[in-house]
Amino acid sequence: MNSQSVISVRNLSREFGATKALSGVSLEIGVGSVVGVLGPNGCGKTTLMKHMIGMLLPSHGHVAVFGTEARELAGDQIARIGYVSQDSELLPWLNVGETLGFARAHHPHWDERLAERLEAEFELKRFQKVGQLSGGQKQRLSIILGVAHRPELLLLDEPAAALDPIVRQDFLDLLMELIQEPSRTILISSHILTDVEKVIDQVLIMDQGAVHCFQPLDELREEYYRVNLTAPAGELPADLALSGVKHVQRDKATATVTIHNPQRSRLDREVERLGCAADIRHLEFEEIYRLVVTGK
Repeated sequence: MNSQSVISVRNLSREFGATKALSGVSLEIGVGSVVGVLGPNGCGKTTLMKHMIGMLLPSHGHVAVFGTEARELAGDQIARIGYVSQDSELLPWLNVGETLGFARAHHPHWDERLAERLEAEFELKRFQKVGQLSGGQKQRLSIILGVAHRPELLLLDEPAAALDPIVRQDFLDLLMELIQEPSRTILISSHILTDVEKVIDQVLIMDQGAVHCFQPLDELREEYYRVNLTAPAGELPADLALSGVKHVQRDKATATVTIHNPQRSRLDREVERLGCAADIRHLEFEEIYRLVVTGK
């Protein structure tokens, strides 16, 4: 494990009977990274995260957190981790205050001021039974439980799925606050890409249990373009002769070409050789995600 890595995953595979949920996953996640864990339903995101905290054990391979095999994490190491999932299990017979008190007792670095602030912002009533909370309210409580001890490693698996738009914005504001701490490492899985791209600096895209893409967000954005071409007179060439073409929509005089080309200078030269008027722009993150996952 690299000395600057918080999480080291080596050749991780996991089967559930005949179903292969993860297949040969290897990656290193460094201190202070904010990683978006993305991909379609069933691609292995949740399974990967659960391996990182020892909730699941590998069929093959290794997962280390803080330099220790995840299955062997000690209590003081687990206390440095926060985990929020879409289906967090809470004790329905406790009320909100008792639930928070139980967590406080088990976390020496519990930030009571943060917990109280979030309790007020999320409009939770301290004496309301957990079993009487709506799905969104339970999710808000789970977020407080996951972040109020200010963990060094925070794993968020679809944390905002049950939140209404106003509370989701409050949660994003909280994330922006949390990432200001340079030693805090965050992994966030979400289908709400417009939210994710605001906070992450690395993109991990999974597909069918394997890593499809793992790189800095800024680098990924620099690789994808949409080129609008217009023939100054007559018709466009039949062969546009551009590298990395993913999709073309054209008629005789105009074309819209979607391109994956890590070398912008090369793209500029190829467009110049066509002798056409050209408008080149980067794709939006959602467009890039679709191309990476579907190829179109």
